[in-house]
Amino acid sequence: MEKIKAAIVGVGSISQVVHLPILLGMEEVEIKAICDLDLKKANVIAQKFHIPAVYELIDNMVRKEDLDVIFICTTSLYHFPMSYLALNSGIHVFVEKPIALNSEDAGKLAVLAKKQKKHIMTGMQHRFRDDVQTLKEFIHNNELGELFYIKAGWLKKWSRTMAVDWQTNKQYSGGGVLIDLGIQLLDLAMYITGMPEIHSVRLYDYKLNPGIKVEDAALALIRTESNVIIALEMGWRMHLEKDLVYTNFFGNKGAAYLNPLRINKELHGNLVNVTPMSSETSIERYKSAYEKEIRHFFDVIQGKEKNQSSAEDSVQIMKIIEALYKSSNTGEDVRIG
Repeated sequence: MEKIKAAIVGVGSISQVVHLPILLGMEEVEIKAICDLDLKKANVIAQKFHIPAVYELIDNMVRKEDLDVIFICTTSLYHFPMSYLALNSGIHVFVEKPIALNSEDAGKLAVLAKKQKKHIMTGMQHRFRDDVQTLKEFIHNNELGELFYIKAGWLKKWSRTMAVDWQTNKQYSGGGVLIDLGIQLLDLAMYITGMPEIHSVRLYDYKLNPGIKVEDAALALIRTESNVIIALEMGWRMHLEKDLVYTNFFGNKGAAYLNPLRINKELHGNLVNVTPMSSETSIERYKSAYEKEIRHFFDVIQGKEKNQSSAEDSVQIMKIIEALYKSSNTGEDVRIG
């Protein structure tokens, strides 16, 4: 069988730790090239992973290489133009989150993918965790009853200093901790509950660390059209001894918690733990989610599965992110729709 020809743009940590090792372990995939503005680093990575070609510019790579798919793992600013170039060149795209810095550009990618009859998938690996899939099925089957409250948080532990890099530069990242950590919490809550329509949002954000010009701590309140409240708290450098990451769902018949998964139901007047057994550790769950995500992408482009992290979903997520930032600027609730 002819191998699927792939390339990676951006050879930072996510490429080195996740994408390259996984792709090299897939017999049906051949990595033809990597691309990065830092040619010195790219050449080192190419030698380490035995990649035959290195490019500084994606335009040259797309023109010279015969590619089926491109993985875009650059700073967020370049996600849209590079994805657009690849799709317009007839190449399937896997792009790390966010798909673009705004919903308009995300929508353009969705439209172009359909026009070109190619697929674009956003990297949201949490969707592919076994515990998330289990919980999604429980909620879909109404096991928790009518949901009324979702609370999620990602608070990073304290450190002596905070790194100032592209993620703290709005031009390159599109924002601060909301679009870095909060978008993943939001996507997870929305995905598990079936991408509900949103009524209104409110964001309270803070700049706590010297030299940081984007929000580094925030609280987002989101109300769905069915009156479910989603509360998200996030922070890059909190006064905690260890990271705090959680997602909790509350219904009128039960509740569920992630990290680790626990599902409680009210049965015959008693609170009963109905969590399915799992031997998978948190580290194994983290690694396998990336593997399942990437394998799913290849199944999608081969017509075997429906895209579970589509550009259309990303458009909806980015509209909520935009509304939250608008709320921060106005100091008021923002209606969506």
